[in-house]
Amino acid sequence: MYLDPNYNVQGDLVVKTDPSTKVVTVDEIKSHLRIDTDDEDTLLGVYIDAATEMAEHYCTRHFIEHEYKLYFNTVVSQASLIFPDCTLLTAGDDNPVKWLDSAGATQESTEAYIDAHSNPSIVYLSSDFSTPTLKSNAANTFWFEFKTGFGDEQSDVPQAIQQAIKLIVADMYYFREDRKRRFPMASEILLQPYKCFH
Repeated sequence: MYLDPNYNVQGDLVVKTDPSTKVVTVDEIKSHLRIDTDDEDTLLGVYIDAATEMAEHYCTRHFIEHEYKLYFNTVVSQASLIFPDCTLLTAGDDNPVKWLDSAGATQESTEAYIDAHSNPSIVYLSSDFSTPTLKSNAANTFWFEFKTGFGDEQSDVPQAIQQAIKLIVADMYYFREDRKRRFPMASEILLQPYKCFH
């Protein structure tokens, strides 16, 4: 749940697709750490996942492309999508604006657009959109579908982000006890240009 900063409208953000592609592979980490055996592959995989989550949380964005549904209980003319660099889902016959009509059937429209320069992205309904009558006494009856991330391949992610994750993993690997600072200073410097500011 979050609050739209423009209208304080409460919406539900739900993951539609959660890809398994890694920003950094175990083999790359082993090369970075100069590890020659496979004994710690599982541990390194856990560190990679944790380091990626830390970096994404710091930047408030996904690196590998994710798809989301953003639900509301009423029709909203604009909403923050939380993440930067968002794109509305318009693949095939799928349209980015959807709702449950008064009969409970799903309807959809293309009448929406995104402010590509805002950080995070903001979605707007087009002035041509005809406000529908939603299903009564039902939650999450109106929603937007969108994707966010640099792309669906590891190669789409900037090298600075990949290097930052390697540094975080190395810190976890060499210092296996709790530490006071969040993660290595160099990784924070590398991630700073990709940070989403709310």
